[in-house]
Amino acid sequence: MIDLSGKKALVTGARGGLGAAIAREFAASNAHVAVSGRNEGDCAPVVDAIEGSGGRAFDLAIDVSDLQSSERRLRAAVERLGGLDILVNNAAVIEPIATFGNIDPLAFDHACRANLSGAMALTNAAWRELSGGGRVLNILTGAATNPLEGWAAYCASKAGLHMLTQVADQEGRACGIRCFGFSPGMIDTAMQAAIRASGINPISEVPRDQLSSPSAPAEVAAWLVSGEADALAGTMVGMRDRAVRRGMGWEV
Repeated sequence: MIDLSGKKALVTGARGGLGAAIAREFAASNAHVAVSGRNEGDCAPVVDAIEGSGGRAFDLAIDVSDLQSSERRLRAAVERLGGLDILVNNAAVIEPIATFGNIDPLAFDHACRANLSGAMALTNAAWRELSGGGRVLNILTGAATNPLEGWAAYCASKAGLHMLTQVADQEGRACGIRCFGFSPGMIDTAMQAAIRASGINPISEVPRDQLSSPSAPAEVAAWLVSGEADALAGTMVGMRDRAVRRGMGWEV
């Protein structure tokens, strides 16, 4: 298991799914974790599970689409953690799922704030805290580089986050900050349920029993921010990448 002893981490979008799994994995690796959902109490069950297993965590509300509150909420996390070493930008929305001619421009704008601008705002607010060895992990998707019908908002915002990851890593190297993009593949989350319900594009046709558990991607997330994977910084890595599988000890 990866050792994150002494590390202080903030994970957004951690009420369930991958975010919750990452928070649990970080805490099991001895990090102190701020577990963030949109509203106060959203992540209380996750925090209870972590503390019940002997880990350290607390619930912290951050609506990443509310850009005016980003710095204040980031400061609240830093104050309670006593610093910040790891930021995981996982919070995201898939809506609006709609084809051109039917897209709500305001819903599109909200998706861009939630998926892209929010991650930028938190990273920007955390930059000085992360200086000297911090790690940023942005959760990406194959949709960042592959267009899919009905997913204009999701594809465009995640493509922007992919480029933001590269720029942040380029700028961060001089002050010891490394930034990673991670595409965890198709995992069983509430977002996937919304995708199936939409009936748009081939991804909606993937049966639930073919989706992966978030536990293995959470382990990869811990490895990426541990300092052992810095050769992959500035790129988007996936579960099937050989460098990942070797780094995780899944193949020789």
